Amino acid sequence: MRFIHRETRMTKRLLALAGILLIAGFLVFGCGKSKEKEMGEKEIVRVNDVSISLDEFRQISEGQSLEGKMRLLNEKGLRDFLDNYVVARELLSQEAKRKGYEKNPEIQLKIENFKKMMLMDALMEEVLKGKTEVSENEIQQYYKENQDRFTEPQEVKIRHIFVTSDAALKEVLTKLSQKENFSKLAEAYNMDKSREDGGSLGWIKRGQLAPSFAQFEEAAFSLKNRGDISEVVQTGLGYHLIQLDERRGSAVRPYDKVKEGIRHFLQTKKRQDAYLQYVKDLKAKATVAVNEKLWAEEEKRVSKPPEEKPGKEKASHESPSKESK
Repeated sequence: MRFIHRETRMTKRLLALAGILLIAGFLVFGCGKSKEKEMGEKEIVRVNDVSISLDEFRQISEGQSLEGKMRLLNEKGLRDFLDNYVVARELLSQEAKRKGYEKNPEIQLKIENFKKMMLMDALMEEVLKGKTEVSENEIQQYYKENQDRFTEPQEVKIRHIFVTSDAALKEVLTKLSQKENFSKLAEAYNMDKSREDGGSLGWIKRGQLAPSFAQFEEAAFSLKNRGDISEVVQTGLGYHLIQLDERRGSAVRPYDKVKEGIRHFLQTKKRQDAYLQYVKDLKAKATVAVNEKLWAEEEKRVSKPPEEKPGKEKASHESPSKESK
């Protein structure tokens, strides 16, 4: 509630400052050359022949991040925003149009895709309204009925593949999909000393890794069976894929520790289910035809393995350290 009130106060102050700026604009522009076209009553600024209204200015300022809005809480910050963002943006847009960028097919496609995404977001916001709420009873019921999901080993023995580039990651994922040996890939690709032992990181306890590797730890302890491989985990060092070697000991995580995670999971599931059902209903009423011949050619192109063999990357990086909190 405090955050909401703070946002409300911030919005009111922004609007008040914008009003002051409008009056200042009248004073400045009103004293200009008589030959210039008179400023409109709600026109906050004119850039060449393009007019930007006070409402447009407010809409642009409201679209800024919280940090950006904080900079607009005084007259200087608000004027800097007008001069160095709103005016600059309009000038750059006009120059881009003058040079013909808006006729570029690639840019037109990006604009059309962005437009579609905005329309989709607006539609799904309306469709999903009230359908993703999760009650306390639902969370408790899920916790009770899925105890195995919250039972984890006290220790795990793991190995990882660690790369620092998108290209190397793509190569590794392709080779894993072709059932290549995880340890051998770790020896070939890893950017840390673990490559000497097939990516082995040994035994790890809950809470043993540095806080910056919290996501890495979650992924490691979520693996259930020997040989299971995690999804890609990104840390400040690069990309990791984790494989489970062994587990020992077990414990059920307390409800309070997993409650918010369950809530987020159930909200996401409800959102996904509602989305899929809505799309299914739309498909049932639509006519969709796929050019299977052309699609088969595209599948072959995408699945074609890289021609160049990867070279070993030489740089050395620190692997997830077993630091105590």
